[in-house]
Amino acid sequence: MTPDDFFSVAADLMRNGKPFVSATVIRTEGSTLARPGFRVLVSADGKLLHGTLGGACPESVISQVAQEVLDSGKPRIFKIHLEEAEKAVRGSISQRNRDEIFVETFCGGNMELFVEPFTVPDRIVVITPGGKDEISDYITSFAGPLGMRVEVLDLSRFSEAGKNNVQDPLESFLFSNHDHVVILTRGEEDIKVLRRLYREKVSYIGLLASRKRSSHDFLVLRKEGVAEDFINSIHTPVGLDIGAVLPSEIGLSILAEIISVKRIRANMAPAGTSKD
Repeated sequence: MTPDDFFSVAADLMRNGKPFVSATVIRTEGSTLARPGFRVLVSADGKLLHGTLGGACPESVISQVAQEVLDSGKPRIFKIHLEEAEKAVRGSISQRNRDEIFVETFCGGNMELFVEPFTVPDRIVVITPGGKDEISDYITSFAGPLGMRVEVLDLSRFSEAGKNNVQDPLESFLFSNHDHVVILTRGEEDIKVLRRLYREKVSYIGLLASRKRSSHDFLVLRKEGVAEDFINSIHTPVGLDIGAVLPSEIGLSILAEIISVKRIRANMAPAGTSKD
């Protein structure tokens, strides 16, 4: 593996909006095939994408390590002890440092890894019925300085899609667990969009609707068997209550609510994990 290969793969992951972890060996002791400078790239789901740590033993724990670092969003140094079975079990039981990991093997050495997360900007998916939408425009304008990216899903493309035998853009859109979805369809497609999102797992759903209209939408969804937990997770009327009236103020209140939800969730992280 050349440095060019490593950085090329990393650049492709960033360009495609895929979070990943880089793990680099910084020190070794005893019998180990790894040397300082060995490194790997690991996907968000724990798959080794590129590189080596010198063998299957240290690489067997990299999935767990990568997930912990991605969840915290902060780099860490881990020490991996490559021990015989009895020592590995004894070490696992007695150790109190969560940055030390014991692996059963015949190698007998140990290594230290610098593990660094690479995340992509939060994505806000704004769903509109088509045409110019000032609230959507302001969300897009304000999101950049906040480190977020916006993708607008224009449902008016569905009518064109039907004419050309192209799949419904709402059905073909790829949502992710980290998406913040803002529904600005103003009653025209609210229920259809919520039905689609019920099949996904996203970080936030905000619905621009009056309480009367959202109550009607939720009644329809309940009759269709949509779970109460999903309905209760929908933020409506969307946005923090700052008395917003103008489209710019509404856009600002929506972003404020997304940030609030994100930070509250981070502060509720389980004990032993790092917070933002």
